[in-house]
Amino acid sequence: MKMITSRKVENKILSLEAEIARLKRKQIQIKEGLSWNEEKAQQVSDLEDEVRQVELEKQCIEVRFVAELAAALSQANGKAWAWTISAEDLIELAHEYEDHLDTHGVRVKNRPGAEVEFRPAGKVSRSQIGISITTRVVMRRVRDGWRLVYAKRDRCYANQTEFKEITVKPAAYEDMIRHATRNVRVWKKATPKNPPKDLAA
Repeated sequence: MKMITSRKVENKILSLEAEIARLKRKQIQIKEGLSWNEEKAQQVSDLEDEVRQVELEKQCIEVRFVAELAAALSQANGKAWAWTISAEDLIELAHEYEDHLDTHGVRVKNRPGAEVEFRPAGKVSRSQIGISITTRVVMRRVRDGWRLVYAKRDRCYANQTEFKEITVKPAAYEDMIRHATRNVRVWKKATPKNPPKDLAA
């Protein structure tokens, strides 16, 4: 399975971004000093080199990460591109469904095993006629992120709505039910001896 998102990779990128910000702050502090000399000029130059090295490392990670995913999608999409799913689309979709699990109350420990099947909507057309080549994907939530299970070439009609379906494990489903009903109470069956208080008045 190809990697779509990975907590390990994302944490590495965040760490590099923090290091870039730290080096740039240090540059500013040196430049804003009371005196300026050749030694400080050299320090600023050295820091600029460090920033470029860290930025290059971050860029390499991001490019390699996306390139591997794009290659897998390219095999499915072939020459079609207008209505297909790109690597960037798939990464965004993974983040969207991670947010979906989060907002529906699924605890992190119960998220692995969730699967999403998705196909984009068809092109908007007044004629209601036409078929577009698109991509159908299945991705799975694993322990540290999302993985692409498979991507295949598909077709969708003009104005056809997108298809999306999520399958979760029983524990995740129970989390969803618990979250959806967290502020809901159910009336006990009313009897002459025990009517609801609001109705007894």
